[in-house]
Amino acid sequence: MSEADPLPVTCVDPDGRLGPVVAALRTADDVAVAVVETVDDVSATAACCVLLHAPETASHSAVDGFAQLEALTDAHPEMPVALYGHDIGSMTTTTRAFTHRAVDEGVDAAITMGGNRPELIVRRVKQAAGRETHFQSDSELLDSLLDSFPHQLFVKDDVGRFVDTSALTASEYDFDRDELVGLTDYELLPHHLADELYEEEQGIMAAGEPMLNKVEHYVDIEGRSRWVNTAKAPRFDADGDPIGIVGSTRDVTDEKRQEHMVRAVHEASRDLVRAGDRTEIGEVTVAIAKDIPALPRVQVALVDADGGTLRPVDPDDQRRVYDRYAEWYDRAFDRGETLFVTADGADAVAEWTAADEPAAALIPVGDHGVFGVTTGEGTVDEFTLDLANILAANVEAALDRAERERELERQNERLEEFASIVSHDLRNPLTVADAYAEIAREDPQPRHFDKIEGALDRMAQLTEELLTLAKKGQAVGETTAVRLQDAVDEARASVGADRFTVRTADCGTVEADASRLVELLENLFRNAVEHGSSHSRPASDDAEHGTADDEAVTVTVGMLPDREGFYVADDGPGIAESEREKVFEMGYTDSEDGTGYGLYIVKTIAEAHGWTVTVVESDTGGARFEVRDVTAR
Repeated sequence: MSEADPLPVTCVDPDGRLGPVVAALRTADDVAVAVVETVDDVSATAACCVLLHAPETASHSAVDGFAQLEALTDAHPEMPVALYGHDIGSMTTTTRAFTHRAVDEGVDAAITMGGNRPELIVRRVKQAAGRETHFQSDSELLDSLLDSFPHQLFVKDDVGRFVDTSALTASEYDFDRDELVGLTDYELLPHHLADELYEEEQGIMAAGEPMLNKVEHYVDIEGRSRWVNTAKAPRFDADGDPIGIVGSTRDVTDEKRQEHMVRAVHEASRDLVRAGDRTEIGEVTVAIAKDIPALPRVQVALVDADGGTLRPVDPDDQRRVYDRYAEWYDRAFDRGETLFVTADGADAVAEWTAADEPAAALIPVGDHGVFGVTTGEGTVDEFTLDLANILAANVEAALDRAERERELERQNERLEEFASIVSHDLRNPLTVADAYAEIAREDPQPRHFDKIEGALDRMAQLTEELLTLAKKGQAVGETTAVRLQDAVDEARASVGADRFTVRTADCGTVEADASRLVELLENLFRNAVEHGSSHSRPASDDAEHGTADDEAVTVTVGMLPDREGFYVADDGPGIAESEREKVFEMGYTDSEDGTGYGLYIVKTIAEAHGWTVTVVESDTGGARFEVRDVTAR
């Protein structure tokens, strides 16, 4: 049979599972395929036989290809054989174990790929039949390796002369491969370095052991720092005597630079631990990035404490990053996922691989804000993204720490507030009650018991307000749409003071924690009663407030214009303009019976909702408290 004739191949297929091989072979014009069911049917004219080895399934019995191989070898001892392992992955034996056994049994080609690789199947069968023309000679293969391999490869003899090298090794010294043969390190490098390499390689041959992963730094002729990773091993003759070395050198400059950058990020991030507040954390982050070439432009935008809006916290000269991608900063924060902005800034995607040369990466830092990075060179590569993720994680940890420290400060302030109430405000009425109880034992007069009762009432009031203050700083409960009229009615019933009238005007619905809204109104009502008695108010020509029978304090509750919030106004003496800021301070009061905590409680409840509260003069000259930033309708 000549090379020009089609290659006759017989496939032994007892149950059809050799179909992928048959189909693949029939795509080749230079292969003639015959299909038989048993080894006995194989003709001696076949140039190659393909056998099936397959496991038992629900619809097929197991086919032992190795038993078939033995029978075929007995009948046709010189016939090349390819053994096809069908569905090897489902068998108890692994693919590699199957291949090892096939080689040990003298199979010319073990095949396990599926029918989606027809060209590979054809080439493997031709290889088994000795018709494969793509393999090269040993010398051709070596030349191909040395010309094409992307790392430096070299072979030296026992005195350090180059026997052969890769093209990359030769080009490193501005030579061709054949020009480098016979030269030594002494003709290529400074002699002190050549001496070190010679001693090193002699030691490797003497020890008979390889040297692996030796990382060396040097400065090239252009003054650039570079690193290489070198491996060398002794090579031996047929008698086992060392006759030189074989080695490889790989440039690891980029890897070392990246390693140094990662280390720099970790080390520099320690400065974040010492940063005191959110603004300082943002500024330190920018300073860190300026020292790392892969992160020249970084900007952190944090949530504004009042309105929940993202705002850049770092220096003005860096604002261009946020200004350019503000829309995507907001989107990344709202979604809570990293976004990669396209080069033109018109779109952003959540997968780095889906972005076409992303110009920026925007990484959320928990509930605090967004860490943005751009290289300034048009593309955020994978390594830059890795660095950015490391730094962003450190920024988030620093912000978490700063938040915890602020919370601890607030807790300490509350403890000091409680201590003040307990040590001073509660102690005073307790002392009064104790003193008059002692007097009453000696002289049980009604006025003494009145003093004791008054002191106990004062203590009860302080205790109630202490419990309310304990809620300061806590997140409000679930907010719902609350009818302001309902909250007013509940608060009015709770206060229960005589000569106290509440009027409402156009009350709407507000988004609030219902119970805490009632607490806020209760304290405003008590404040009006406490400061609005008729004798403390100026004379009025208004008949409604001018008679002895109508001395009630009147409080009006209504909505602010444009539904910006609501107000609580009274017709009392009002609050002097110079005192309007002070009235919300803890412990401030100008009333003999006041505790100084009512309006402070009002402010803390409002702040817990994200509202603001101020006081102005009412239409009747009294006090008007306006609560704004409320979601109302």
